[in-house]
Amino acid sequence: MPLPARALFAAFSLAVAAASPAAMADNYPAKPVRVIVPVTAGGGVDTAARLIATHLRSELGQTFVVENKPGAGGNIGLDQLAKAPADGYTLAIIPNTMTINHTLMPKLPFDAIKSFAPVVQIGTTPAVLGARADLGPASLKDLVEYAKRNPGKLSYAGCDTGSALHLAGEMFKQQASVDITHVPYKGCSDSVPNVLGGQVDLIFITLTNIAGYVKDGRMRVYAVAADQRTPFAPDLPTGAEQGFPGFNIDIWYGMLAPAGTPREIVDKLNAAVNAILKKPEVQTSLGTSFLTPVGGTPGQFAEKIRTDIERYGAVIKKAGIRIE
Repeated sequence: MPLPARALFAAFSLAVAAASPAAMADNYPAKPVRVIVPVTAGGGVDTAARLIATHLRSELGQTFVVENKPGAGGNIGLDQLAKAPADGYTLAIIPNTMTINHTLMPKLPFDAIKSFAPVVQIGTTPAVLGARADLGPASLKDLVEYAKRNPGKLSYAGCDTGSALHLAGEMFKQQASVDITHVPYKGCSDSVPNVLGGQVDLIFITLTNIAGYVKDGRMRVYAVAADQRTPFAPDLPTGAEQGFPGFNIDIWYGMLAPAGTPREIVDKLNAAVNAILKKPEVQTSLGTSFLTPVGGTPGQFAEKIRTDIERYGAVIKKAGIRIE
């Protein structure tokens, strides 16, 4: 017997309500969630991603499976995220390489702003300007004066070419108006020993990589590339307090979803990660990599991405950096 029109309308209304974004968020996640990490296993971003994924299971009652998809400077994993269904079941935890590649590699198959829905910034650590302990200049001011008297004599390593650490060197050169030669490396593992051995004079790097050498006196830090001192080494001066305001280069990690992911799901993930970042054990774990928890809203993370694209883009264009 056919249902009355009123009953049909009620059934239709229930079906629509069940499929609404709010209802989807109430039931989310109903199955395991894939978390792409666009770098190899074992590094800082991978460690942070697995930490967050483990705690998300406790917060949201579902498994978050980390999958490493390295290659092409992180672009392989990001391309997979951009092409994934916008349903909250494919996410990525990324380093800020994306904001550099947007200008450095303009022919990418995705757009750093339009292809993704920012969820939350997870953590950040500043770059530092380091050197072997017996390098002559005693302060950042002395270093700049020496570089101006001896153009091209000093050299610096910035780990990977085109990375934030490479751009830290180029930003410093532009702001200090000095000529310092960039010596390219593929990663930090070779560059640090060469700084210690005197083959290269300076290095832009994170404290994670040189803290042991600073502690035992083999390396010094001229400046932290930030406006405020890092809580992990509060005795180290910033570039800003030594006359270089705006010399800010940080390495950060954050969570993205595909563009079009329902805002209710983005907000649910954002609230869960913010809660995780407040846990003392999570803060301690991140601190082992000198990462300061950030958190905040999706809008704040989106603004961070836009700001970094503009800042890095200006440095790349002025320096004429190209990746073939």
